[in-house]
Amino acid sequence: MIFDSHVHFGQYFDDYYTPPRILRTLKLAGIRHFAYSSTSAVVCDDPAFLKEERTAMHELSNGRAHALLWITHSMLENSKDLSLYLDKRICGFKVHGVSEKWEPFGKALQRVFCIAQERKIPILLHTGEYDQCFAGAYQKICESFINVPVILAHGRPLDQTIFMLKNCPNAFVDTAFMPLMHLKILIELGFSNRILFGTDTPIPGRHLKSSLPRHLRSRIHSSKKIAGENWRQIAWENAVKVFLEK
Repeated sequence: MIFDSHVHFGQYFDDYYTPPRILRTLKLAGIRHFAYSSTSAVVCDDPAFLKEERTAMHELSNGRAHALLWITHSMLENSKDLSLYLDKRICGFKVHGVSEKWEPFGKALQRVFCIAQERKIPILLHTGEYDQCFAGAYQKICESFINVPVILAHGRPLDQTIFMLKNCPNAFVDTAFMPLMHLKILIELGFSNRILFGTDTPIPGRHLKSSLPRHLRSRIHSSKKIAGENWRQIAWENAVKVFLEK
């Protein structure tokens, strides 16, 4: 059983990744359960449209897809408590500090954390590429909201991710776009209970010459081999604990 903790659908640059397309890709890779966020939120803050997208994904997946709301500044401007965008299907938030600028301990991000704390849901934070979204940049906000599970997507840079896992008990990391050697290191350091398997589907497919399902099957095989007896924890149990248990 595999729970993919990092999946997307929706508008992404010039492509629209429909729920059937994403579900077909994941099924061919052997993934049935997953947490997803819609990239449409980057270009559209219409709550009715975003809800319509979630409804389609929920129905087509037979309830095996679990929604994370991709938060934007315009959403917070339209709805200070995000109530316009929230419903019972939202089991977490996603914040991407590259698609928009988010100060790691800014008032806007603190507001998002306050709402997550009230609703008892996790936040998936993009890490890497830029100083403002390095894993270590989020230390202060993780420490200030100790009851909010924080998934450091991609776990970059590795040394800062390790520091965060050691010092912030509410910090987790997903394996989307993570070098396999980094996964091995994290397991050897004893963090198997803080690692969530993720693929970032469909984004890897934009950089491949071969098929995305084939790439995902290879990725699963290699991750499983590295994880050994810790595989079920990484591939299933940790995600269930973070996203589905309150």
